[in-house]
Amino acid sequence: MLFRKKTPATPSPQDRRHALACIPVRNPEVEDEMQENGELRLSWPVEVRPWFQGVFKRFSLQQNAVITRKLQLDILGMTVWKLVDGEKSVGEIVTAFQELYQLEQREAEIAVTSFFKELGRRGLVAMRSPGE
Repeated sequence: MLFRKKTPATPSPQDRRHALACIPVRNPEVEDEMQENGELRLSWPVEVRPWFQGVFKRFSLQQNAVITRKLQLDILGMTVWKLVDGEKSVGEIVTAFQELYQLEQREAEIAVTSFFKELGRRGLVAMRSPGE
């Protein structure tokens, strides 16, 4: 019996068009704060297991200690974050990013979509279908 390596499925143009038509929406629990160096810092509360929360409260000086995560954005990430307004689609954000930094379409698309993928993995943005 031969074992064949599975080839990764390439997304169809229909899926790509649908993904670019989705609208990114910020998590309302995320707070953004401008730093002195001109970069943007995002912070958001994190839910953890109860036993870890108990350990954290014991070693923390605060009574109602909430664990928060932070993410420092560079100038490119800050630009994309500011373009997320709950109305613009991913494609519109890609186009604005492309024009602002004078990039090729594909290059801007890869940069912006990979950034959204990372933000989505962390729970900072969600994607809304265009019809919703």
